[in-house]
Amino acid sequence: MGTALRVGYRRAEARANLLTWEPSKGCLKGFASPFGSPRDKCESEALYWAPMRKAIPSPNLTAVLALAALADLLLYRLASHVFLPSQPTWGVARVLADIGLFMSNLGGVLGVVLVATVLSRALRGDTIFPHSMRITVSSIGLFFVLLATAGVLALPVPDRFVSYLRISHAFLAGFVAAGLWHRRCPIRLKLAVTLFAAPIVLQTATMFCQRMGWSASLVGQGGRTAQASTFLALLLSGVLISPRPRRGLQVAVMLGAGLISLALLALAMVRYFGLAQVVALYGLHFDLPVTAGVVGKLYAAMVMAAYVSATVAGAACLTGDAASRLLAYGVVLLATAGHQIEATNQTLFSLCGLCALALGAVRLGDVAVAGAARGSAAPSDPLSHQAHEDA
Repeated sequence: MGTALRVGYRRAEARANLLTWEPSKGCLKGFASPFGSPRDKCESEALYWAPMRKAIPSPNLTAVLALAALADLLLYRLASHVFLPSQPTWGVARVLADIGLFMSNLGGVLGVVLVATVLSRALRGDTIFPHSMRITVSSIGLFFVLLATAGVLALPVPDRFVSYLRISHAFLAGFVAAGLWHRRCPIRLKLAVTLFAAPIVLQTATMFCQRMGWSASLVGQGGRTAQASTFLALLLSGVLISPRPRRGLQVAVMLGAGLISLALLALAMVRYFGLAQVVALYGLHFDLPVTAGVVGKLYAAMVMAAYVSATVAGAACLTGDAASRLLAYGVVLLATAGHQIEATNQTLFSLCGLCALALGAVRLGDVAVAGAARGSAAPSDPLSHQAHEDA
């Protein structure tokens, strides 16, 4: 009883009249605190500064990385390398080229920081990887972070280290997908992460077969399978990743984003097909064939449906809670990484996107488990009723 009165007294003390804390006197200004122990002083100080800490939001590095990935695609891979002069000297072209280079470097640095942070927290907190995978993931993750740091900083390393980076990237992507199946989270999100991780593993296996000089037909079949898996993951993202249940605002946002993206893609395919081919080849790294025959038209329709679905999923998740927004950032990072991983930044974007999807799925699973636990502890239960009476 006395402890409860003291806690309530301290809270009222911190809220009343916006009193300020004076560390030299060990009490609130204008009020002589009767609690003289150092612990009580620290609690009073924490109660005063808590509202001020909540008023300053912490930056979301995943959202910043998603914006940097979009800028890397639009300004660096497309504008600087395709549409602008190779060495612009002045004017808007120079500004856009400098901004694109800066955002590309920023995305690489943020990608290294986020990969290292996510892997270290996941290994310590048992969020994605089970205990049996920790030693393997930690060693491969450290190797990947070192190679990615060398690539981002443009350090002089042998060419074979690029292959090592791709192989470690594929292993980590497979570990993220496999570790998520051991967690209690929605099955649809587990399937989505697996579908996005499959092209990374298939592309690396194809590269390994090509380096070993194995059958050319096997290499070609592996590349086509990886590209088909990427389109399948994007195509099903609107069904697998969009939040459930859908509210009225989310339905409106999904319809608006779907119609706008469909209109833009249809306009690009019909009127500006050459521009669409350039964007697909140099930006997203896949070949868009001519839509003259039936096969070409079906392929163009599949491309449009895949990116419309990814746009709908990302827009719907952005209107949800923090875990849903994390899913949206993962979709943006995976979509902007492209179909063929070629640069260090793209490996970082794709791995950060997979980790964002996995962490969002784990958080949604934890929320569902907590809701089920609260629902099971009903007041009609004798134990919970006795607990309410004791409180």
